[in-house]
Amino acid sequence: MAKQQEKESFGSRLKTIGLAIKFTTQRDKWFLPLEAAAILLPFIAVTALVIFAGFSLLWYASAVFIALLAGMIVLNIRTSKVVNREAVGKPGAAYALIDGMRGWHVTPGVAAVSETQMVHRAVGKAGVVLLGEGGGKARKLLGQEKKRISRVVGSTPIYTFMVGETQGDDVSVTEVRKRLTRLPKNIDAKSANHVAKRLDAMGMGMAIPKGPVPTSVNAGKAARRAMLKGR
Repeated sequence: MAKQQEKESFGSRLKTIGLAIKFTTQRDKWFLPLEAAAILLPFIAVTALVIFAGFSLLWYASAVFIALLAGMIVLNIRTSKVVNREAVGKPGAAYALIDGMRGWHVTPGVAAVSETQMVHRAVGKAGVVLLGEGGGKARKLLGQEKKRISRVVGSTPIYTFMVGETQGDDVSVTEVRKRLTRLPKNIDAKSANHVAKRLDAMGMGMAIPKGPVPTSVNAGKAARRAMLKGR
């Protein structure tokens, strides 16, 4: 089934932020200095305004919100870079990196010939996006899957990309999220939901081979959790 957006509790979100901080700190030597600068600069600026310009101490309340926002922005940017770098070369990386993207219904492994050669599907306002990874027969799978679903989606655009780091691939693993966000908006959210449900009703194109690598609906999410835990 397509991945649906799930509401996250405040406690769960704090835990996720904690994992992201630990994960990024271990792999990015610039993260802590940049995070410290982002948090401290608003307070330094407000202190200067209070001392030299006579601003009210109430401005420190604004400094708190700005510091929190700046800290989250730095965390998001640095964590994304590290996660993208860690994902290169790992089976299921394409799905793990787009799983949970706002506005997209993502389904992993809609077609596969092995544990490392498979096609993932994402449905959003751009239309339908098929992502092949693993090289070899995965490119042929892309064409087969596009043909299989074309009669169901009608005039909805279908995009196909090979994801990987070899010369024949269309987009790098580290750029796959950016590529999806830059696609044109061809349909509205309601139509995207309708298309996703129709494709879900079709089922998978091929059975996904069993193995030690991502092979189920939750595989990409598990791979992403493994990255965050440093495994």
